[in-house]
Order: sequence, then structure tokens, then C-alpha cells
Amino acid sequence: MLPRIVDGASLLFGIVGDPVAQVRSPPLWSALFRRNGINAVCVPFHVHPPAFAGFISGLRAAENVLGLFVTIPHKIAAAKYAGALTERARKVGTANILRPLPDGRWEGDIADGVGFVLALRASGQRIEGRRAIVVGAGGVGSAIAFALAEAGVASVALSDVDQNRAKALAQRIAVMTGVPSTVVPARAEGFDLIVNASPLGMRAGDAMPLDLAGLTAEAIVGDVVISATLTPVLEAARARGCHVQPGSAMTDHQVAPVAAFLGLETGDWGPAAVREALGE
Repeated sequence: MLPRIVDGASLLFGIVGDPVAQVRSPPLWSALFRRNGINAVCVPFHVHPPAFAGFISGLRAAENVLGLFVTIPHKIAAAKYAGALTERARKVGTANILRPLPDGRWEGDIADGVGFVLALRASGQRIEGRRAIVVGAGGVGSAIAFALAEAGVASVALSDVDQNRAKALAQRIAVMTGVPSTVVPARAEGFDLIVNASPLGMRAGDAMPLDLAGLTAEAIVGDVVISATLTPVLEAARARGCHVQPGSAMTDHQVAPVAAFLGLETGDWGPAAVREALGE
């Protein structure tokens, strides 16, 4: 007999994106639920942007939904349609996790930036005083930029194909955190904490997200792209002697904050449990 994975009392934890086939969340979270004795399963939902509002509205009608993890490109929309936001989600203007409230609304939080910073600290990296540049001012880039500002960087520079979006984010960071923030070209020179928060590197043949001329070995280079191997920008940075952080490190270290937001205060949600759940 096959082991029981889902029954009539199971809770549903969804992950929604466009695309969604590449995500690790369904096997990871389902394994973590089993490890911690929680009758829940993680299920992917491939939803195109025009249908997102109707999707989250309809899903809220189900009483057995534990929460909803949100990935590209829905994070800004998730914050818009949430009926309530945590303080950090309100600042950033995005949400990557939604939980149902008793009054029928969704509450949104953002854990990307927290996960990115926790991963750096777990690997012994100093964040304070660094000059950071974040390439990509979308949902994940906004979360990381705010988290770095609040973690003590000296400044946060932003680069994005949409200059107006980058300028608006820089202004919010400066006003809300007091950390200087500017819009600059996508170049590594002059920075010692570099983050690719754009989708570049997700597909074979993508252009490099930034010019690495002037990159020094003292710099930290991080990427949000999830890949079985190091992305091209991380490969190039490692060849220069930099500490590199793949996108999986950010996602692994946000598991515990996400579990806490969902109300799962007990259990083992740390990086070691994540690696075991993934069979690594």
C-alpha cells in the first residue's frame, strides 16, 4: 500500500507563479510538513497575471487553505490584493506569502529580503558598511534592497530597465530607512555587495545582468535565480575570488520566517531540515 500523503483533513499550501514548473516548493514544503507532523501538502498553481485577482479571490473561499506562496511575476499584485500587510510588506510594496484571516481577507508578508540577509549572515558574511547595488527593482529586488538597508549597508544603489521604477524605489528606501539610495548603471565597479535580482540567468543564453569590470575579490555577489548550477554571473564572480550566494540560499533561509508567519511556530524549519527534505 502506498503511504498516505493527502486525505480529507489535509491543509493546502499553494505556490502561484507564471511560470511555476521550475519551483522547488511543492516537494520541499510537502516533505517539511511530513517531517513536522503536519497534515498539509504544497501544490503549484500556474496562473497568468490577468487571472491573478480572480484566482486569489476564489481560493479564499476554501476553508482548508493554510496559505499561498507567491513567486514571479505576482508579488506586487499579491500586496495590492491583500486586505492586510505586515509592516515590512507595506514598506516594500510586495508580498510573497499570503495567509487567510478569520474575517475573509488575505494578509501578506515578504520574506525574500529576510531570507537573503539570513543566508549571508549564516555564511559568516559582513553586511554592515558595504556599498550595495541591486540589479532589478521588481518584487524580489525591492525586498532585498530594503532588507540590506535595514541590515546596515552604507548605501543601496539600484539599476533597472525601468528607470522610473528604480527611482521610486530609491526614494522610498531613503525616506523610510535613512540609508542613501540612488539609481545607477548596472556596473559592479565601486560596489562590494552585488545582487542580481533580475530574471537574467534563468534561461540559457541570457545576457549578463551587469558589467563585472572592476569587481574585486572582497565583494559579495548574490543571485536570486534558482539554478542547478551556478548562474553565469556567479561563476564569473567566483572566478574572481568573490563569496557567491545562489538563489537557493535565499529561498532555504526564508522557510523558517514563512513558517512562523503561517502560525507554524513549532517544528524544524531550518536550513539543515530543508537540505534533508530535498535529499541533499
